[in-house]
Amino acid sequence: PTPPRSAMAPSMGATGRRSRQRAAAAAAVVAAAAFGLPGTRSGFVAPAGDVLGRLGSDVALPDLPQIVLSDLATSFGTNAAPFQNTAAQNLTPMDKYGPDSFFFGYLAISVFILLVAVYLITKPYWEQRWLIERINKQKLKFITMEDNVTPLDQFELGRMYNNLLDFPSAIAEFEEVEEDFDDVRGVLDPEDSMGALAARAQLHNSKGFALMKLEPPRTAQARREFVRAVTYWPEYPEALLNIGRELIKRRRFDVAVRTLNTALKWQPASDIISEAAEEAKSELDMMMDEDSDEEDSDEESEDEEEAEMVKKAKQLKKA
Repeated sequence: PTPPRSAMAPSMGATGRRSRQRAAAAAAVVAAAAFGLPGTRSGFVAPAGDVLGRLGSDVALPDLPQIVLSDLATSFGTNAAPFQNTAAQNLTPMDKYGPDSFFFGYLAISVFILLVAVYLITKPYWEQRWLIERINKQKLKFITMEDNVTPLDQFELGRMYNNLLDFPSAIAEFEEVEEDFDDVRGVLDPEDSMGALAARAQLHNSKGFALMKLEPPRTAQARREFVRAVTYWPEYPEALLNIGRELIKRRRFDVAVRTLNTALKWQPASDIISEAAEEAKSELDMMMDEDSDEEDSDEESEDEEEAEMVKKAKQLKKA
């Protein structure tokens, strides 16, 4: 006989229907993972409760998606990559490896080289601009503080004009300050007599330099200024250098060598004075070689003349 069906026990049809619903739920979870539906806390799979709710199931299986994905990963290996978390694949190189030290180091060095190149290219402009600002500041001092202006201040202004290559203005300043340069003793220490002589020598040397750079140059006046500078300071290297260069131009190489050797004695490390002395020595050697060649040629011509005279005498005796 067929046992009586309990009112509380589920029927076989209900049990089969639930089994089919669970299978459909599993298939729906797999489909949701494959097509990237909004995910759970794992990030990529739709909640099982939502899928079962769409199917009308009253059974909640919260761990079913994770179980299915775990079985797929175990069964298919790398073929299950679409079902796994792809957040690591979306990382940028900065997130993976950090900042590229070579790139940023190369960028910093390139910027530094660019800045240095720009500075070197624009350096003459900035130097000239700063020099003009210093000249304007010095001239403003002459206007606003005339009582405190000393001959040394005016001499410094003339040297600034020399550096600016404004030689007529420099000569005008030097000639004006030369008239009142005796007052410089009040600025210096009373016992500093050598300082006053050196300042006067620098004045004449700077004035001679400006006269040499004029167009046309006043060579004779510049030479006198250099000699006056050496008169006040006999060991003044810059004045001796200028005198030596003038002697080289006049082809008085022997005097130029002595003058430049004296300057080199007081500034032995000066490359400019050394080059000028070497030039004077080489020119002197060349001139001495030319003189010796001329003397040899003169002696040879005299010998030839004597030989011709002897021949003529012999011919006269035979006749």
